[in-house]
Amino acid sequence: KKIFQLGMLVFIAGSFACSISIGFEMLVLGRILQAFGAAMISANGLALVTYFTTPQNRGRAIGLNSIVLAAALATGPVLGGILTQLFGWQSIFLVNLPIGIAGYLVVQFAVPKAEPVKETRFDTIGAALFFSFLFLLIYYVTISTSADLITSILLIAGAIISFVAFFFRERSFEAPIISIEVLTDKKISASIFSALLSYMAMVPISFLLPFYLQAALGFDQTTTGFFLVVHPIVISITGPIAGFVSEKLNAKIQTTAGLLVQLTGLVILALAVPNIILMIVGVAVMGTGLSFFSVANGNFIMTAAPKKYMGVVSALINLARTTGFSVATALVTTVFGVFFAITNPWGFESGPIFTAAYGQALISTIWMFSFLVIIAAVISSLRGMNEAETDRSENHEPTNQTHQR
Repeated sequence: KKIFQLGMLVFIAGSFACSISIGFEMLVLGRILQAFGAAMISANGLALVTYFTTPQNRGRAIGLNSIVLAAALATGPVLGGILTQLFGWQSIFLVNLPIGIAGYLVVQFAVPKAEPVKETRFDTIGAALFFSFLFLLIYYVTISTSADLITSILLIAGAIISFVAFFFRERSFEAPIISIEVLTDKKISASIFSALLSYMAMVPISFLLPFYLQAALGFDQTTTGFFLVVHPIVISITGPIAGFVSEKLNAKIQTTAGLLVQLTGLVILALAVPNIILMIVGVAVMGTGLSFFSVANGNFIMTAAPKKYMGVVSALINLARTTGFSVATALVTTVFGVFFAITNPWGFESGPIFTAAYGQALISTIWMFSFLVIIAAVISSLRGMNEAETDRSENHEPTNQTHQR
């Protein structure tokens, strides 16, 4: 709770710094401060939900949490556009101040205090090693098509060395950032890896589609915005349903089915381009599958996590999402660039040939990233049950023996 609230204060401070920035450097520093605050909030949000729920109502709570996230994704860009047009760009940061303060007060008075925990020394070296690993990996993926052989080898070697050093550091440190016990738990690690692949498969849609709609099909920003909110709206509708189902159904069944539905949506979308109506159907189907997968997967992971590692596991789920988006964005840029060079060798920047080439490159990229969902579905189908599911299958009724608060 304290870290969650501290994150809100840091995010508020970052928003204020952005709103009064008088130069690009100050704006970047404010955004970095916002990122630190957002990381503290998102890493502990799911842990708080898990801590104050039981296996009997946790799925619905996580489903409601997905509504909030989806609503923010749907309303944020629209509200930001309106505020910018009416009051200037500073207003999109200033609006965070009253919202953040209200949220802080709600948490202060509505969320009970958690059990006190033993204070430990923060692993600064481990954090630096893990940051180095992610930075080198993402940077390599970003420049892989233009980098020379020596640069590529150095970046890959640096990423591997950083990760190996991080792994051994975490094994020996008294309070590791990421517990080796969690990393070596096959159920948790398989579920987090499935989430990583599922989120990566979404990037061609969230990153490339807006450019396709505007540059190739000629849509304006407003129409493109309405198209993009289909996905979060579907998640907000299906999230509570997925949460309720996850309390009754084996997570392996629901997550695998959700991934197959997500795959179906990607297939529909790839076959539909450039039919905008069918593309919307594809996005809606894809969002439904992602909703059922992510809610059940989150419920499974947090129920399987040891109580003392709830914060760590919650942060790992968030890390899978952010890392998946970051790595996949770099990959998508590279993959799409290769396909577009093949489909548009003449270098057209407009006209019917450009539109057709852009669409074909988009389709090829979607097909390639669809294989990530297939891999995720296979992994999901092979994992076992957590403690709550085992008790439920043995007793044929909900159990109150797991993670009671």
